[in-house]
Amino acid sequence: MKILYCIINYMYLEFFGFSKKPFENTTEREFFFESQSHIEAYSRISYVVEDKKPLAMLTGAYGTGKTFVLKAIENDYSKKNYLFSFVSNPSVDEVGIIKLIVHNFISYKLPESKTDLLILLEKFLKDTHRDGKHCIVVIDEAQNIAYESVFEEIRMLLNYQINSKPLLTLIISGQSELSEKIASNKQLIQRVFLTYDIKPLNEEETRDYVIHRLKIAGRDDVFEDESFPVLYQLSGGIPRWINNISSMALLTAFSKKIKTINSKIISEAYSSIKGEV
Repeated sequence: MKILYCIINYMYLEFFGFSKKPFENTTEREFFFESQSHIEAYSRISYVVEDKKPLAMLTGAYGTGKTFVLKAIENDYSKKNYLFSFVSNPSVDEVGIIKLIVHNFISYKLPESKTDLLILLEKFLKDTHRDGKHCIVVIDEAQNIAYESVFEEIRMLLNYQINSKPLLTLIISGQSELSEKIASNKQLIQRVFLTYDIKPLNEEETRDYVIHRLKIAGRDDVFEDESFPVLYQLSGGIPRWINNISSMALLTAFSKKIKTINSKIISEAYSSIKGEV
């Protein structure tokens, strides 16, 4: 089965003249598309990172590219004097969230008790600061945090300071309902320096997004102009949905030995996966 998949994958790429699949839901830096909203999000979060502000919050609907923005920032700033702890699944208790944060900074065996974890984290933060570097904690999918105690534990991390300057910057990201969860914690919301809500792409950006990805894959002339308004309408400008529909459209065209994607193929592709987007 794996061999058959590899053969089909190779034939698919060869058929369209691609060097790689253009519509994988990946956070590879080269695929980052600079829409107006994504650039604004990147710029604002970058300012928070560079100025060592305490806390920022990034929100947006499912599939709008929040994680992609944060991974782009991690990719770019990890090359500078910044260390990242990226928590992708925060649906744990207050001890679990500390353990995840510390584990991402320090890969060796961790203590079990919360007290020892916090002592280890504080030492790491101070040592990092002494080395002229700054720690960034990213908590993605934060709408999945189930316990109020986790938000309180997160807030307490901002108390690690030297000369009234925080030893870490915290970036919380999640779907739109995260704003309501944060708003209910008055002490935490007071620490938020910046919030930004990522918007879906408009119709022109949807077209440019598709062409951007096609270029990276080796071609930019596979989609006919008539396909873009339909793709925008069906996807709502949500990048993840654009990827899913476009990927299925390419597979549909490949199965029919059609070299270009028109509006009919887009609609057919959407019909086959609309339960998934």
